[in-house]
Amino acid sequence: MKAKWIFVMLLVAALLLPLSGWTQAQGVPPSGDAPAAPEAVGAIAPGAIPIQGKLTDASGRALPDGTYQVTFRLYETETGGTALCADSNTVAVQDGLFSSYVDYCYNHLHGQKVWLAVEVEGDGEMTPRQPIYAVPYALSLVPGAVISYTTDRVLTVRSTGTGDSDAFIAQAGSTGEAVEAIAENGVGVFAVSQGYLALQAYSYNGDSHPALFGCVAADHTVCDPYRDDTPAGIAGYGAFGVYGFGTSIGVEGESGASYGFAGYFHHTDGGIALVADSTAADNDDIVRFRNHYDIKFKVQGDGDVYIDGTFYNTGADFAEMLPAQGELQPGDVLVIGAEGTLVASEAAFQTTVAGVYSTRPAYIGGAGSEAAMIGQVPLAVVGIVPCKVSAENGPIRPGDLLVTASLPGHAMRAGENPPQGTVLGKALEGLEADTGTILILVTLQ
Repeated sequence: MKAKWIFVMLLVAALLLPLSGWTQAQGVPPSGDAPAAPEAVGAIAPGAIPIQGKLTDASGRALPDGTYQVTFRLYETETGGTALCADSNTVAVQDGLFSSYVDYCYNHLHGQKVWLAVEVEGDGEMTPRQPIYAVPYALSLVPGAVISYTTDRVLTVRSTGTGDSDAFIAQAGSTGEAVEAIAENGVGVFAVSQGYLALQAYSYNGDSHPALFGCVAADHTVCDPYRDDTPAGIAGYGAFGVYGFGTSIGVEGESGASYGFAGYFHHTDGGIALVADSTAADNDDIVRFRNHYDIKFKVQGDGDVYIDGTFYNTGADFAEMLPAQGELQPGDVLVIGAEGTLVASEAAFQTTVAGVYSTRPAYIGGAGSEAAMIGQVPLAVVGIVPCKVSAENGPIRPGDLLVTASLPGHAMRAGENPPQGTVLGKALEGLEADTGTILILVTLQ
């Protein structure tokens, strides 16, 4: 049946999404004031579009007083098309005037122009449809709009729901940024939680991209090459890749991959990849490594190191850093000189023999700062070490006792009954003639 009534729109509230953002932008609170309470926001912006109008016939006579079932529909076109959404309400009419609302349309509106159609008691939609125009603040919130003001809080988005009720969700198409924050002198993004996580980041591309990337550099061209080359939870580039400070935990990392890294630090220019700095007391731990909360390795404030297990090292001897004189080289046989410093051996069967200049010690005792070690060399006093040897006292066989040779810095076969205090160690390899370097077991006797 053709509609016999005419709808004259008196007032339609502005279409605006999100409504909470509009209510916050309307009032300009004094600097430092808190945003409106959730109850106040809900009262101002219930999420529906208020509508007031007058229903008359073609002659201008008002619709008789009474209660009617009225259906409101929103379209993106002036005529034809499919309704974006619809809402039916029981509406009281007096002298043709009514006041109602359109609800359940927020997910279909994103700042576009729409037309309102009205149907009374199933009598068909009235024509023409009425355009709905946004108020100035609504126009400012269309995609690409800028909200600007000098107040401390320019935009507040708040969720008043319970459970996992998200206040703000940003989604980007293709490779764009979902959220881009730029601050001239302040903080680009500031996140606070009063009871849970302040900031949470997920990446569903587990092969190459980090969930959260931070970079400090002159411009983005320096940062960009580093932001997508690792599936880390947090990736950082700068003078400090990742810097954490906390009263309990500064930075925490966890990996669920069988060969993944809970924490990975890499320096691209030969510098220090990881520094652990603490004001810990002597007996407090600076660094602690655990396996299911069982401490396996730790370093305390006084420098003591504790390890629960076997220490494996590619080196093979124990060395001490001691002052030395002369042009010495790894593998030299060393003796204690007249001034108490180490010098190269220079005679056969020297009782002042001290050990061998270590090539690659597994452990160094007496090591201090780099400046303090100037003029010192690592003296292997026990363990397996490469040693310069000479066959001047006959071929050397594995197991032979070794003593100092007449050739400076070299050892030779000891022979039968060497003098007490002259034995340097035992040969682990042989030498038929001339000179060479073999592995020996340092066992001073």
